[in-house]
Amino acid sequence: MQSDARLSISWTATSLALVCLALAGLPDVSGLAFDRQAILGGEVWRLWTGHWVHFSNQQLLLDTSTLVLAAAVAQREFGPRFITKVLVFGMPALSIGLLLVAPELDYYRGASGLVMLLAFVAGAAYWSRKPGLRAVLVMLGLVVAVKAILDAAGFESDMTGLPSGVRVAWQAHVLGAGIGWASARLKLKNLQ
Repeated sequence: MQSDARLSISWTATSLALVCLALAGLPDVSGLAFDRQAILGGEVWRLWTGHWVHFSNQQLLLDTSTLVLAAAVAQREFGPRFITKVLVFGMPALSIGLLLVAPELDYYRGASGLVMLLAFVAGAAYWSRKPGLRAVLVMLGLVVAVKAILDAAGFESDMTGLPSGVRVAWQAHVLGAGIGWASARLKLKNLQ
């Protein structure tokens, strides 16, 4: 585990954020979005690329900025190689999870599930390394849980700038959190 007090840029997450920003300039990104029927029909690249495209510029900016920040914190704890692996394997794992647990979700765009994944990677490291922060981590976890419950119940926020009729895919946040926590805990167990 890394112990440097400084945050360093995760080039993997920064590159992913730049890809997201570049794709936002294309006139039609529907061929990259998570589309349940297209994936089940064999378009497996969408397991990765659905996290690269967004419904709005506001969602894009929120996702990419928090992605880079969460990756920097997580990378400080685990190093760049682990963060790269967790993103490369986390994207399809998250998408496959959505296929399995959210059959009503036909379309998905966004990197917020990856943000949760990286935030929970960092949280798992802090849980182990800094027991004095556990109360804060529990409170942050409760905030995430309440937000997921509100999203699942249909309470909408203007924060994401999603178009009318598009709801927050709270399942992606929950799955990202679970995948991130489990990945970090496995890594920590292997370091012992």
